[in-house]
Amino acid sequence: MTPSFSDVEIAKARQWFRKGQELAGKKNYDYAVESYINGLNFWPEAVEEGHKPCRAAALFRGTKKTTLADRIRLKASGRDPKKAMLAAETLLAKEPGNIGHMEIVFRNAFKAGFPQTFMWIGELLSEATEAEAKSNPDRFALIGKTYEEFANQIEGTDPALAIVALERSVRALTCLQSLKPQDLGISTHLRDVAGKLTILKGKYGTAESFRESVHDSESQRELHDRDRLFQSEQRVDQLIVQARQRYEENPTDRNTITALVNALCKREKEVSENEAIEILLKAHEATGEYRYKMQADDIRMAQFRRKLRQIQAGGDAQAIRQVRLDQLRFELQAYKERCSQYPTDMRLRYQLGLRLFRAGRFDDAIPVLQEARSDPKARVQCNLYVGRCFFEKGYYSQAIETYNQALRVHETPDDDLGKEVLYRLGLAYEKNGQTEDALQSYGQLIQWDYNYRNGEVRKRLDALKTTDIS
Repeated sequence: MTPSFSDVEIAKARQWFRKGQELAGKKNYDYAVESYINGLNFWPEAVEEGHKPCRAAALFRGTKKTTLADRIRLKASGRDPKKAMLAAETLLAKEPGNIGHMEIVFRNAFKAGFPQTFMWIGELLSEATEAEAKSNPDRFALIGKTYEEFANQIEGTDPALAIVALERSVRALTCLQSLKPQDLGISTHLRDVAGKLTILKGKYGTAESFRESVHDSESQRELHDRDRLFQSEQRVDQLIVQARQRYEENPTDRNTITALVNALCKREKEVSENEAIEILLKAHEATGEYRYKMQADDIRMAQFRRKLRQIQAGGDAQAIRQVRLDQLRFELQAYKERCSQYPTDMRLRYQLGLRLFRAGRFDDAIPVLQEARSDPKARVQCNLYVGRCFFEKGYYSQAIETYNQALRVHETPDDDLGKEVLYRLGLAYEKNGQTEDALQSYGQLIQWDYNYRNGEVRKRLDALKTTDIS
């Protein structure tokens, strides 16, 4: 299952994807979704550039009623798995939470032989199936069976992906067994699939055993050295020479660029990293693919983090402040640019909002973070920082409501994030003069973690109690 797409098809797809990004940036989500689907018709395996931003645009817009014509089109496309997949994805874009549409995309991505799309939608489907109010045994059975069949098809060509697929199959079948504990057939099937997974992991699951399956001795040695944590300077130099030779022979090939960049960055030396940055920026200019620019910026961010660690070890406060300021300026510009390139990617929007908060630009940070919380995975973090922005501006009532919203949707309130939100809520209650509420928040915190923030919460609790008594 390794589909190939021509350069012409990919170029046409990217034209549609760019149009989708532009439309999403203008909040014209209906036509943005349509553009992404048109692009996916040419390149249906474009998960990062097509499927994910299409779904982000749909989530950002919200649910929209499907029409009879939509459902007729889905039914008419049933014989062609690619058409059926994209028709179902169009319906899913209108109803992002519809598990039935997810299932159709999942089944047809498998039938069409689109492994990347299959794994992407499969993760969404599994999460949604596990979260259903009324569990559906048939759906768990379908997920488990399909992942197993997929793993059987690819275990000889892509064992790592087959292992992931079997792990997901085991998870689905485990859920199914919990719904039907008396069904011996399910228990036997689960045992068989778990056995396959154990065998496959035993064969390929470690770097050493995987290297033993590589017959070419030089390839084996190179693979071994890439995976080692510590390597001799001489061997790293050899890897760079080999990677550079392949790059010079084919400077536009994605794999050769990645191999050379990774080799240059292996020793964390600025001179080599700067060469890697130049190579990536050159690739970005030549191909127009923004991901090369992102990777170059990621290297610069890593350099800032390393420099900050080194200066912090010396304890020069003024130098630390300057590096942090330079780092923040660079990251603000980088994430602003990324949000412009991928306007519907709420993870990037959250990162931009976080940097705006750190820069003290609270009025700019609040709307960015409010938009970013449309991503369920970032909702609690976004509300935390929206609340902190309100707090810094003196809007304590608004901060309190925002923190409470975060706590209501956070599934594990006693983890690090939950404790941070509750701590901030207590501070806001204090500032707003709601002593009893602050006492309750701090009291809950010390029940979870008596020494939270090195005992600061206990001190605040004691101080409030003393004030309350007096």
